Amino acid sequence: MNISRLCFNIILLQGICIFGAFAQPPNTLTSQEKALGWSLLFDGKTFNGWKKIAEGGWEIKNGELLAVKPENGKQMDIITNAQFDNFELFFEFKISKETNSGVKYLVTNDYEAQKGTFLGLEYQILDEMNFKYPERGEIRSLASLYDLISADKKNPALLEHWNIARIIVNKNHIQHWLNGRKVVDYDRSTESFKSLIEKSKYKSLKNFGQSKKGHILLQNEGSPIAFRSIKIKWL
Repeated sequence: MNISRLCFNIILLQGICIFGAFAQPPNTLTSQEKALGWSLLFDGKTFNGWKKIAEGGWEIKNGELLAVKPENGKQMDIITNAQFDNFELFFEFKISKETNSGVKYLVTNDYEAQKGTFLGLEYQILDEMNFKYPERGEIRSLASLYDLISADKKNPALLEHWNIARIIVNKNHIQHWLNGRKVVDYDRSTESFKSLIEKSKYKSLKNFGQSKKGHILLQNEGSPIAFRSIKIKWL
């Protein structure tokens, strides 16, 4: 098989996987998913299973979990009640102009340097066309491990369209996926990962990123973001 034909087949397979996800009604589980152990984290109607870190900041409309711009400019995140260790997380997200958000995982609030603040590893969500970080932009790009590892070659995320993300945590081995393509793959037990921490905004946080289990957190930093079909499977 020649290279061009192989590339075409890969793109076609990615398209089939994405179309299959969207063909399923949002915020539902198929019988096969249930048999495989998937659970919904968002039912499309209520905040069951979630708590707001600050009052307000989120609303539910038409089966979507929407960030509401805070009146006081304060960040208003939402976090799962439950904590998770080894898992595969699936969610759909929709960005708008200048969206800057993220999904944090293995989140805890027991770092000595910032006691009481919920912190964790982050899957960056960003409108790369219209929002630019003044520094370290490459490692704060869409689907990157925020401030640590830049996303590899990725399928684009379109504005005002639903995109598919996956986060897979298998002990120390972690992956980020975007629209059918793996874009980040790392081992947090390695010295190379620890050296990335030392060069990042997390350098003052002892053992950052090493929590064995933690919450999942959705960021509201004051820009529009929508989520739906948030589901998880234990590994």
